[in-house]
Amino acid sequence: MKLLGRFVPVVALTAALGAAASCGGGDSTGPTAGSITGIFGESDSGFTGGTINIGFTVLNSDGFPLKGAKVSWTLAPATAATITPATQTSDTAGVVAAAVHVGNVVGAFTASAAVNGVAPIVFHLKALDPCGFATNYVVGDTISAALARTDCKINGFFYDFYKFDLPSGQNSIRVNMTSTAFDAYVDLYSDTTGHLLGSDDDIQAGVIKNSQLDIILGQGGSYLIGANSYDPDTVGAYKLWVEPRATSLVNCQDAWFSGAVTITDTIRTTDCVSSGAYLDRIFLFARGGTVFNFIERSTAMNPLLKLYFANFTTQTFDSVAANDDSSAGNTDAYVTYTVPANGLYQLRVGTATPGDTGQYTLVSAPIGQASARRSQSLDEILRFYPRVKGWKAKL
Repeated sequence: MKLLGRFVPVVALTAALGAAASCGGGDSTGPTAGSITGIFGESDSGFTGGTINIGFTVLNSDGFPLKGAKVSWTLAPATAATITPATQTSDTAGVVAAAVHVGNVVGAFTASAAVNGVAPIVFHLKALDPCGFATNYVVGDTISAALARTDCKINGFFYDFYKFDLPSGQNSIRVNMTSTAFDAYVDLYSDTTGHLLGSDDDIQAGVIKNSQLDIILGQGGSYLIGANSYDPDTVGAYKLWVEPRATSLVNCQDAWFSGAVTITDTIRTTDCVSSGAYLDRIFLFARGGTVFNFIERSTAMNPLLKLYFANFTTQTFDSVAANDDSSAGNTDAYVTYTVPANGLYQLRVGTATPGDTGQYTLVSAPIGQASARRSQSLDEILRFYPRVKGWKAKL
């Protein structure tokens, strides 16, 4: 993750450092410094595995840059990081600069510079968990970034996280991620619960390897994007942006629902086809205990709803519920289903008569279980949901 300044405050060192120094040269410890100025990197933070740059300028007793002042660095605890160079001398401008290579342990540590003639210069630094931070994002902006080996790594995949807000009420958005360096993969989470709401790999399986996640959300609030790759241990540059989209489901493209959603759409001859009948399909992630409630109403056709469970073992969608007529004389379709365990589902919204087309209204009103706010480490990512490969498109 880049640009730590967006979410990690950097505190400037305001206390003057310095001590009286004798005039003239030095001894084996080098020339004597009069004071220190130009400190940078104090109170900075970096992700585990990353680098923090720190340094300062050495002045002589007359306030001019001092060349050749000897500097020796120490770390506490010593295992928190490594620093290069560990010893050095100030350059012609009196500048001393070092790179602190943060270790794998999250927490605070210090780097101290010993210079002849002044008190030790202490830098208070901190190693951060890259899985616990997200860059603020505004819908409509385009981000140019890169997956890096210092990013959050979960189950072998590197992640960059972006947090954004949506207005109250129902929202329909498209999350785009493109890359020429790797096969882009994008996930969307609720920032309130940390639950996975939708994922996308290829716009066209195996052909267009950019991601395009179309999702209709039942409510506004804060959401998290997890920008990652289809293949593990992969890094490289990418672009990402979010844009509003129409609520329509057209041309058999993947679309997702989350929460209580109502849409009015049309079954078209360009939609998905199964056994000669046209249909729209919707993907949903659900947690155990959630009760699905779907109603499809139409005066233009005879509605039909079918609900399938994604069987990751057989790589098939298994039928779990279906309905044609809600009751005698009522052609509206109604499905209710209690989710037994966390999983991926596909809802097929169509007609009972092959070849029929026409307008319909779909109401999705799931009843979910209450849950605590997400943990900062986003532990749930990929724990319950294996990678969805090209078989997701199967009808």
